[in-house]
Amino acid sequence: MTKNQSTTPLPDVQPIVSLTEFIGLRDTHILALTRDRDGWIITVEQLRNDRGCPTCRTFAVVKERPVVRLIDRPAFDRPVVILWRKYRLSCPNIDCPVRSWTHHDPRIASTRSSLTARCARWVTREVGKGRSVAELADELRCGWSVVDEAMRVYGQALLDADKNRVGVCEAIGLDETLFVRRGQTKIKAFITTVADVKSGKVIDVVESRDFVDVAAWIAAQPENWKRNICFGTLDMSATYRAVFREMLSHVLRVADPFHVVKLANKALDDVRRRVQTEQTGHRGRKDDPLYRIRKLLLRATEKLDPKAAEKRDAQLALGDPDGEVSVAYLAKERVRDFYKTAANDARKIFDTIIEECSKKSMPPELQRLARTFTNWKEEITNWLEARVSNGPTEALNNLIKRVKRAGYGFRNFQSYRIRILLYAGKPNWRILNSIVVP
Repeated sequence: MTKNQSTTPLPDVQPIVSLTEFIGLRDTHILALTRDRDGWIITVEQLRNDRGCPTCRTFAVVKERPVVRLIDRPAFDRPVVILWRKYRLSCPNIDCPVRSWTHHDPRIASTRSSLTARCARWVTREVGKGRSVAELADELRCGWSVVDEAMRVYGQALLDADKNRVGVCEAIGLDETLFVRRGQTKIKAFITTVADVKSGKVIDVVESRDFVDVAAWIAAQPENWKRNICFGTLDMSATYRAVFREMLSHVLRVADPFHVVKLANKALDDVRRRVQTEQTGHRGRKDDPLYRIRKLLLRATEKLDPKAAEKRDAQLALGDPDGEVSVAYLAKERVRDFYKTAANDARKIFDTIIEECSKKSMPPELQRLARTFTNWKEEITNWLEARVSNGPTEALNNLIKRVKRAGYGFRNFQSYRIRILLYAGKPNWRILNSIVVP
């Protein structure tokens, strides 16, 4: 023992009881508590009552007492190391095929991990709070792969054990988010987020945004779970619409209002850019009339003060002689009116928008908008009945990006998926304490 270490004897009952409670297993015997400048070292052994051979049940003899070093969760802001004195037993029966074996208790540690089971559960919970694996590895003073493996094993075990995590879903949302850029050309690979938009949690993530993969995920779900879904929200993606149409035909498909208004804003901006180029022969500059009001045009009319509205009208008179930008601005406002009006009148407004924008006298950008609205009319107008949006799915995608930023990017999808579900899937953390991994 070096001069920086000190061994605390355990002569009385109270310290043993306290440390046994600290370890968390009542059938362990504390042999020594050592403290050095790096942290705590606790030497333990288990009380062995059953020493029979697992095959022939002959009374086994102790062959060796190997010591296994395990990393435990920190205590009092110091690292903790558990030295577990194990039993290596041998069978004296010469006819028994078993020669020797080492006693192991999964309550203390998994056979595949150098972390204690309690530490592995603590790591899993900390990852669920948003902490990175690298940060935890630095705190435990161990390798990154050790913490990552423990998180994946116990995290997956928690997700498998939590049978009620998904529950009954009334409305689900589908949306894509970037997973990784692969290869020298940085080809983008996307994942699909499946979200419960009512409870605001991630149900699962699919390693693709293709129809076949997303449809296969839905096909693998229980039939009673699929029957309870009433609404499916999406961001006007043709792929996700096909998934809902083919795999959940009874579901009312709802296009997200934000993306519908965004299309109207884009059409307005495209008209402004084209007119700007036709009038000036160049892209927008700071003194050009239409460029000066580019942001005012995208704002809601009721949010403009009189001074801003006067500026908008004056610059339109200077830079929009044919009134094309003004017409696009009015069309955008009518789309916004659609979402602020009662159901019966809103449908009439939407039909009017399509009818007016489809006229040949209208700017080509508005004609294209009318074709899109006609194609998505059912999904857009379904919002009047469902009143659900894909906003919660977008918010959950932001949480997924936080996980990605904490890990500085991912390549392993399974590790990424487990971290996402721990952080944004709302698992029942109380189950984690009862999980034992062999």
